[in-house]
Amino acid sequence: MSLLLVERDGPVKRIRLNRPEKRNALSLELATELLLEVRRSETDGTRLLVLRGEGPGFCAGFDLGQFPDCSAGDLLLHFVRIEQMLQAVAHAAVDTLACAHGQTIGAGADLVLACRHRIGAADTRMMFPGARFGLVLGSRRLAECVGPDRAQGLIGGQRRIDAQQAKEMGMLHQVIEPDQWAAHEAGLLAHILATPADTRAMVLRATRCDTREQDMNDLVLSAASLDIRERLAAYLGQVV
Repeated sequence: MSLLLVERDGPVKRIRLNRPEKRNALSLELATELLLEVRRSETDGTRLLVLRGEGPGFCAGFDLGQFPDCSAGDLLLHFVRIEQMLQAVAHAAVDTLACAHGQTIGAGADLVLACRHRIGAADTRMMFPGARFGLVLGSRRLAECVGPDRAQGLIGGQRRIDAQQAKEMGMLHQVIEPDQWAAHEAGLLAHILATPADTRAMVLRATRCDTREQDMNDLVLSAASLDIRERLAAYLGQVV
């Protein structure tokens, strides 16, 4: 089974995360495939890249199902790949639209925030628990959306933010049910196509601060902690 379902419709490319049995959790393989597809989208004529999730939720974040069999090095590679993928989305030369629904947790919520345009169904629930096991991921992107004071209160918290709260904070731009997503996408595409592709790419670059080096440095320093496996085990209620 393909981990990504990719559909092309002229200048629009729609990508569905396709691990519904795992709540679309980001395995190393899924993160890698998504990274490569985002990079391809910058050179294949795509003007709008749309991200959705199959099944009952958008994305449950890191896939930690194989954690007991992972070395610290395996974990570091997994985390770095996800950060590479998030950076590719955040700094893509094409417009990106996240359409969230259901559970949108951790790195899944970070994936939404990495997109330039963000909508969610009323059942969307977002949470940022990574700092509870020692990981620093997506902090600046969250702060850019909601402000630094609110971000530090959300990072590592157990609060599940509903769709309306996410809109009020700036994490979602609109709360729209899935049967209206196509109409929203069409309106957004019309706006994008009114500007030449090269000019639009310059606009996208000019309207996002480039903190990729700092973000990766924070991620690696936190993920390379000598006790990262113990912290993860405690978070998952397991013994290593």
